[in-house]
Amino acid sequence: MADFIPPPRLGVGLTYLPNSPALMQAGQRLVDFFELSPDVLCQEHGRGPTRRLVPQPELLERALRDTEAHPLVVHGLGLSIGSVHGWDSAYLELLETVQARRPFLWHSEHLGFMTAEQPHGEVLHAGIVLPMPFTEEALQVLVPRAAELTRRYGVPFLLENLTYYLPELPSEGGRDEIAFLNELTERSGCGLLFDLYNFHCNARNLGFDALEALGRLRLDRVIQVHVAGGGTHDGFLMDVHSEIVPEPVWELLEWLVPRAPNLAGISYELLEETRLGPDEVGRQLERARAIWDKHPRTSQETPSRGAA
Repeated sequence: MADFIPPPRLGVGLTYLPNSPALMQAGQRLVDFFELSPDVLCQEHGRGPTRRLVPQPELLERALRDTEAHPLVVHGLGLSIGSVHGWDSAYLELLETVQARRPFLWHSEHLGFMTAEQPHGEVLHAGIVLPMPFTEEALQVLVPRAAELTRRYGVPFLLENLTYYLPELPSEGGRDEIAFLNELTERSGCGLLFDLYNFHCNARNLGFDALEALGRLRLDRVIQVHVAGGGTHDGFLMDVHSEIVPEPVWELLEWLVPRAPNLAGISYELLEETRLGPDEVGRQLERARAIWDKHPRTSQETPSRGAA
């Protein structure tokens, strides 16, 4: 069992979008922190083992300037922590560039992989994050890497649950996603960035009871929550964070906040593709704020696991 030290409570946050100045101006007035994805401040050079993420100085400077009045957390997009052949060291170099300029309170990544190495050595890139199987072999890949990322940067490291569209992912030992997350956080010392919209998509698409599953999650390891909204394609809810938050996700948030003793922030996650305006985004942030403010002493008063 690894030590786990939660960060201080922040409040309500918003994704930093470098190409949406009106939304960022609204956010300045309404949020307690910004969530920055360093990947979006870069250009990609090279392929495979020569791939580099090269920060664009003007974008990095603008991001630091736009967020300077607020605490910062980092949410990575392309580490590919679950790739058997190794994670993307280019992303870690980028993370270190950001940390040298601006300390962050925690950092997070997607729990999955984007690259795979073929027998002759060529690295294939999927273009999206693919989910991990719920197996001991996957845990043996992930646990030491998550522990290393916690030690290396001196702040909590969180992993985010994914949306997955195919049922019956490989598993063993009776593990489902919740059991896998519980074991991963216990063995590695990492925390969770729990994306409630991704979780809602899985519950609807795959037909399981969201509240029953949340009741089995190690809620003491939930440090940050994403709320978001997306569209539907061929009957499937899609992981496209560009819309307002649907009502079932707000209901899950209302259930989770008083039961997560180390919850440090709720953030509204948006992509640049959103067509929402500042007023619509503001209403989403205000609703998240109302839920957050109802539970000002969560860490002292609530249990560490879900309860009915």
